[in-house]
Amino acid sequence: MNYRKICISFLFVVPACCLAAPRTALKSKPFDPLTQITNAFPKSIEINDKRRLLEFCPDNTCDAFAASESVSLATLKDFAYLYIYFFSDFYVLQEWRTHDEAKNTADRVLSKPEYRNCRNESSREAARCVLLDLGRNGKIRLLFIGYDEGQRNVTRENLAEHLSDGKPAPKQ
Repeated sequence: MNYRKICISFLFVVPACCLAAPRTALKSKPFDPLTQITNAFPKSIEINDKRRLLEFCPDNTCDAFAASESVSLATLKDFAYLYIYFFSDFYVLQEWRTHDEAKNTADRVLSKPEYRNCRNESSREAARCVLLDLGRNGKIRLLFIGYDEGQRNVTRENLAEHLSDGKPAPKQ
């Protein structure tokens, strides 16, 4: 009788364990597009979650992104990656943009379900759409930060102007 109970228990316990394992594996490491940038440019990204501010500083100047409370940290990271990859004019980014990993990361961000309304033949145009949508109503703002003689100078930038076709496209 005991042998029979043990066999029946295995019939229920083993499948339950097998079904639970993939779920924990999926939760172990969420996708972070900024890893691609920090691998290429160590210590160039700084995030202040309390102030909802993300800064990309490859030199003494920074592209910065300030988010409202309604924007998740993951969305702020997506915004920063798309802006840096497609529109930032830092010279050091030109070579980095040619790497397959950088392009694949941009494509992966753009393929997220929450950005499906911005699907486009051109990844750059899709990114422009996502950035304008996320920047609408001040949800995420673009800032320029410069450090001059030990002084931190913050300037709010016009996102739509920076995304306009009037600016030359970075080489990719």
